[in-house]
Amino acid sequence: MAAAAATNIQTVRNIGVIAHIDAGKTTTTERMLYYSGYTKHIGNVDEGDTVMDYLPAERNRGITITSAAITFDWNNHRVNLIDTPGHADFTFEVIRAIRVLDGAVTVLDGVEGVEAQTETVWRQAAEMGIPRIVFVNKMDREGAGFGRAVREIVGKLQARACIINMPLYKTKIVDGMTTAVFCGIIDVIGMKSIEWIPGTDGREFVVLELEGENLDEARKARVALVETLAEIDDTMVEKFLELDDDHLAITPADINGALRRCTLRNQIVPVLCGASFRNIGVQPLLDAIVNYLPSPADRPQAMLQPLAAENKKALLARNTKCGCALAFKVIHDNRTGKILVFVRVYAGVLTTFAKLWNNSNKTEERALKLSRMYADESVDIEEIPEGHIGVISGTKEVRTGDTLLFATGTTSLAAARAPLAGMQLLPIAVPQPVFFASIEPKTVSDARPLEQGLETLLREDPSLHVTIDKETGQTQLSGMGELHLEIASDRLVNDLKVNAYVGAIQIAYKESLEARYDGIATPVTKVYSKATMAKSSPVTATVTLAVRAVTKDALAELEAETAAAADAVASTSSKGSKSNTRTPAIEIPPPPPILDLGESNTLVFPDGFTMPYTTYPHIQPQELLSALISGATAGLFRGTRYGLQIHALQLVLSSFALDPPDAPSASVLAPALRFAVADAFAQVPQQAKVLMEPIMQVTITVAEEDIGGVMSDLSSARAGRVYALEDEAAATTTSGNDGVGLDANAIYTPPDATAHLGKHNVRHARSKRLIKAMVPLREMVGYLKHLRSITQGRGTFTMSFERYERVSRERAEEIWSSL
Repeated sequence: MAAAAATNIQTVRNIGVIAHIDAGKTTTTERMLYYSGYTKHIGNVDEGDTVMDYLPAERNRGITITSAAITFDWNNHRVNLIDTPGHADFTFEVIRAIRVLDGAVTVLDGVEGVEAQTETVWRQAAEMGIPRIVFVNKMDREGAGFGRAVREIVGKLQARACIINMPLYKTKIVDGMTTAVFCGIIDVIGMKSIEWIPGTDGREFVVLELEGENLDEARKARVALVETLAEIDDTMVEKFLELDDDHLAITPADINGALRRCTLRNQIVPVLCGASFRNIGVQPLLDAIVNYLPSPADRPQAMLQPLAAENKKALLARNTKCGCALAFKVIHDNRTGKILVFVRVYAGVLTTFAKLWNNSNKTEERALKLSRMYADESVDIEEIPEGHIGVISGTKEVRTGDTLLFATGTTSLAAARAPLAGMQLLPIAVPQPVFFASIEPKTVSDARPLEQGLETLLREDPSLHVTIDKETGQTQLSGMGELHLEIASDRLVNDLKVNAYVGAIQIAYKESLEARYDGIATPVTKVYSKATMAKSSPVTATVTLAVRAVTKDALAELEAETAAAADAVASTSSKGSKSNTRTPAIEIPPPPPILDLGESNTLVFPDGFTMPYTTYPHIQPQELLSALISGATAGLFRGTRYGLQIHALQLVLSSFALDPPDAPSASVLAPALRFAVADAFAQVPQQAKVLMEPIMQVTITVAEEDIGGVMSDLSSARAGRVYALEDEAAATTTSGNDGVGLDANAIYTPPDATAHLGKHNVRHARSKRLIKAMVPLREMVGYLKHLRSITQGRGTFTMSFERYERVSRERAEEIWSSL
């Protein structure tokens, strides 16, 4: 191991491999491990002997379920790699991995090109501003098209693609017919061909001079590459002019330098190709990772923000007295029974036995043991330097997304963390679950192990949710999809050894009001009395509240109004308020006109409403707001018709009061508001209360001849609404990374030697189409099996949660009777 790779932050690469399912992420990663010398044999997904897919469920199913981290060295660089899942059900694994990465490798299937989940993970990486390179895999397969894939990168992913290498083909005579066989790559920068020796493990290859058609295409690609870089990089422009506009005279070093600068600025995306399963093209990909993707020092400094919802943010300066790390993944080690916390260190050096302050839940712990993970194996280390990813063992309360602070040097932890009190690193967004299944212990004695097992699952995967039905006492586990819940249940029963019954997968319906019910209901006044102390007189809270429906068209307006209201409050608060203050030193913010309660529910203060801060001098203003929010949120938990969580409801608070005015606490407001919400919703006529169901955005990839059957099935049998029918390979004009319009048809792409060859070498156009539709989630349960049956196994689909919609009365009765 080179010393530079272990100590110099400039030689560290924190990268992830992201892609659609079955694009070849794990296969590519296994080759990286082999060529770097980490493994002695090449693992294959089909044989179930991969390093990265180590869970039994992963090896049995042949898919990646959980993101796995591993560290290896390449060309004196330390590479911390995370292999992520490609299935849409495990999108949270991708989200939390991307959160701590500095760069990403996007793997494309050379035959399928840019697929639906590819667009999803690409967008997630773009939101975090992560530089990416693209590896077009499976170029040895019949129907693979590198040029077509490059055009889709431009057209679908809105990226300025720069071709670094291209496929190299040899012609062979098979059964009397000429066939193009993928055997290597054409190095556009070095103007050489690299040919791998067939039948070897990929370590043996030859570098040859280009000639004939390959030389002509390489020159075209080199000219296009230099011109693209010259458009956006000043240094390349200067070099280009110095050499009298000679594209081929630009040195490889100058091109690599420009590629790195532009990639780090997210202005371009280097594109490479290969066939990982055939051991072709992986070494140039490793070179591209260290040459073009950023080190931690190349990325912007970490951003700290207040735990409270404010707009203030601050940069986390490097080499401060206080170290900082983000816990991005927590797992339970079945062999040792210990909790392992994966962290990315953003500042300082975390050492063994260091004291940790969890700024998210205000607890202090100690890093009893530090490790570097190699998939499911670990190696003990003494420290985790800044910019590195490692694992902490021995913590008790750390959860995904927590910000951990530690002292550096001789400074005490209390003194070091003081300036960062109430601050956190950018949190990890958790998507909303839409499926749920009931879980019950088999015996009374299994209740406690079930509770502990569910706690372990939730700590490992925050995209899982556990709720208790208050009427039935039934425990319900919610997740992102059928497979997600199936894997979670399997882990609970088989890995955590919990004796439990797992019910059938169900859908998370909600309850609301008819869209036309937009008139304000009769206000309800609720009086609640509570004694604050054993011998004291009771404190009485009076709340006047009305409810009204939030129509679908109004949801977007509400979001805009909420954001505008927050900005207005922040602006007013920053200026200060001279009125309604108890002492001149305290600034009291005005009441926000709209409060977001989640689930598209809002608490609204009507025009003319004044928050009675001065009426209650012994209560902090934030206490009043917190009591109102907590009470309203609790009151929306269960409706009065279907007993489901209420969605898309607007609560209009006319007034509230405490008696006596010098009440020592606002806590009695919460139950009063909770009862008021329930009473107001109960007064709404039953026929105005409706069921709401989750609607999914579905993208189905089918052959041309299957379009009619699939669309008919969606519209007639599944209550779906088809809104787009697209040619999967269509190139479009879009806006690129730097905002410049890009025409996918105008860029250089090499000819595709095998893109249109069928089983008998008969040329035909690829005729895959994309059907995009909005479909109720209920109709998508078990859809994959049905889709395969009506498309002879050729159809695939992805789906993501879009929104909740009101259900017609007839459909509601059908749904409710089946639950």
